[in-house]
Amino acid sequence: MKILVAAIIIVLSFAVSASASVPSASTSTVECEVRGPSSCVPNSAVVCPASDIDSIHVTVTVRNVYGDPLAGKTVDCYAIEVSGDFCWCPGESLQTDVTDANGQAFFDFTDFGGCGNVQFGATCEGVVFNPCTQILVASPDIDGDCEVDLADFAMFAGLYLTTDPCADYDCNGSVGLSDFALFAAHYLHGCP
Repeated sequence: MKILVAAIIIVLSFAVSASASVPSASTSTVECEVRGPSSCVPNSAVVCPASDIDSIHVTVTVRNVYGDPLAGKTVDCYAIEVSGDFCWCPGESLQTDVTDANGQAFFDFTDFGGCGNVQFGATCEGVVFNPCTQILVASPDIDGDCEVDLADFAMFAGLYLTTDPCADYDCNGSVGLSDFALFAAHYLHGCP
């Protein structure tokens, strides 16, 4: 009987120590923050394939089932297109990093275009984490082909003086002259 109890204790202690190094979907987090000059509305971004407007900064915190941060873990962070049409410059829609001493990995998504709603999710060692809150994205690259060109100008002209968020770059509720100025400043931009 003593041998059985000792074996159970050894198995349980091994199971506890093994789970201490395994990422947990229930305690890990994916948080998104819009950074840049437009950032006029929470959870709203204006991006350009040339990466010269806003960026979406994603912080992934990897924890075990006990809530302890896990350092040295490889994290894949990726875009989830909820609605709309997007294009992603090479290396942009999936990024990889290793967690620091606080269990955190950091990602910046800047080189893309299109209009719609996007989220960012992450995986670590096969564990899928819940994605961050949706972000409404607008871009001078309205058609989402990674080039701000004549086709986008035609689309912008069709949206001028409307309330369409795909061309309302200053987030004031209508597409006007200041939005055209931003569009013009990014005309002919593409992936770096």
